[in-house]
Amino acid sequence: MKSIRSASASFTTVVSLGVLYVLVVIFAVVISKELILSPEEMQGGLFPLFVGLGILFPLVLMGFILVNVLRLVREFRRGLPGSAFKGRLSLFFTVVVLLAAVPQGVVSVTFLSSALELVFSTGAADAIARGLDITLSYYDREVSDLERVARDGTLERILQGNPTPQGVDAALRERLYRPEAVQVFLRDGSERLFSGDPRFRQEEPLLADLLSGTRVTRLTVAQMPVLRLTAPVATVPPTIAMVTTRLPEGFEDTARALTEARSTVAWFEQLRPTFILTVGLVYGVFMAPILLLAVLISFFLSERIMQPIESLEEATNRVAQGDYSVRILARPNDDLGLLVISFNNMVNELDRARRRMMQAEKVQAWQEIAQRLAHEVKNPLTPIRLAAERLRRRYHSEAEDFPAVLDRTVETIVREVEELTTLLDEFRAFARMPQPMKEEVELRREIAAAAAVFAEDPRVTVDLGGIDPNFHAQVDRNGFRRILLNLITNAAEATTDAVCVRLYADVIRKNTERYCRLRLEDDGPGIPPELGQKIFDPYVTTKVSGTGLGLATVERIVFDHGGTIVYESAPGSGTTFIIDLPLRSADGDSTDS
Repeated sequence: MKSIRSASASFTTVVSLGVLYVLVVIFAVVISKELILSPEEMQGGLFPLFVGLGILFPLVLMGFILVNVLRLVREFRRGLPGSAFKGRLSLFFTVVVLLAAVPQGVVSVTFLSSALELVFSTGAADAIARGLDITLSYYDREVSDLERVARDGTLERILQGNPTPQGVDAALRERLYRPEAVQVFLRDGSERLFSGDPRFRQEEPLLADLLSGTRVTRLTVAQMPVLRLTAPVATVPPTIAMVTTRLPEGFEDTARALTEARSTVAWFEQLRPTFILTVGLVYGVFMAPILLLAVLISFFLSERIMQPIESLEEATNRVAQGDYSVRILARPNDDLGLLVISFNNMVNELDRARRRMMQAEKVQAWQEIAQRLAHEVKNPLTPIRLAAERLRRRYHSEAEDFPAVLDRTVETIVREVEELTTLLDEFRAFARMPQPMKEEVELRREIAAAAAVFAEDPRVTVDLGGIDPNFHAQVDRNGFRRILLNLITNAAEATTDAVCVRLYADVIRKNTERYCRLRLEDDGPGIPPELGQKIFDPYVTTKVSGTGLGLATVERIVFDHGGTIVYESAPGSGTTFIIDLPLRSADGDSTDS
């Protein structure tokens, strides 16, 4: 289920980052187009909206990054695996993006600045201005020519009497550059004369337009730009002349384009002193989301890379703790899939090897126990058999001392049977040892209660001066007393002289765990070096009598407490047993001493 959730979260993250990247690209393209508007145009339209988004979008990305950074800091403080690697990977991505963006930004700004200087250095702005001036001068000249025809009496002269269309047209061509049509109306709006191109003929003119005085109007007739002069003419009868001249094709578009180009050049002229700073800021606004997005991608990639590694570490720890059932689910098409498969195969092999080893150790242990038990049982059986045979011979020989021999023989048999019973009881107790029931105890009081057994033995002295009366630990009372009794008994039975056992307790730390370290030092003869760690094996003893289960029992109880036991010894200088027991409270927290 964890793998399914991780895969779903990874897919969602990839889709989200892809959508964010597309939004960044769209935003960059749109706002770059908006930046070429004039200041008046920037105040309206979508430009303010895109500016707001340009500020909000990086802030949102910075919020996501801040959340990931805080989580990374918490993981680093907790010492979680992979946290340092995630930090280094994120820093690496940031540096790479900066190294790629800074030179590109410098080159882009330099190129645009050089291009702008090139435009101004070639006189393009002056050429556009002169072209616009020429266009406007041409237009003003045409208007002026029409107005002059109306002022200097040309119309009155060519319209006196009974003029013909051909005569009127020829006379106007002497004064105007491109007269297309002449249309003469009476005061009541009826047409008196028309000459020229029929496309420019006005069928039903408005009387108000005819009587509005002398004026020049720019129109579009038959999809062609024209200038039309309307002027009253003092003839008999009085008339109104309408003269139409045509402007060059595309005149209005050219004039409009030149006007817009001049405005744009003026805008760039205003921007020229701060152009580099402006382009740098714009480039920074574009790069900020890309940089932040790269940092987010680095967090995603680090999570994706470290997830199988963290799973491997967790699984390795569980295997080290003895859990061979752990397996890791590999993602399809994952580069670390082969490593995960190899780990799972290794765990399978370790599990099979462990089972074979456990089976072999079990068989070997039972063989050794059977041999030792047979040896220990055989020892008392031999005197029992010899005593029974001696008793039978005495009986058949009808010896006079038969009653005395019977008493001695029965006594021998009973004694050997009792030793055999004791041996079997100790073996059964060792095999059926219960799990410890831990509780918090005062360590010195428990040790004093166990040492009270030796109070009547003048050869044994137990010194508790190295144990703080306020020292507490979590132990099983019966098991802990059994540890102390066995160790002190071993020290007392190892010599025929007086022996002193000194006990010390303090707190140590192993990795993140705290332990109670209990040391028992005696001044006995010590343990032979050739025995080594075999002293903790069952039925290994240096005493003439005894089963050799004492130290094995001690090791078993310490192991059940989750602790360890070792010893230091040299012949003639005594022995020191060192026992480390976990300091754990009932709720699992470490206790204080």
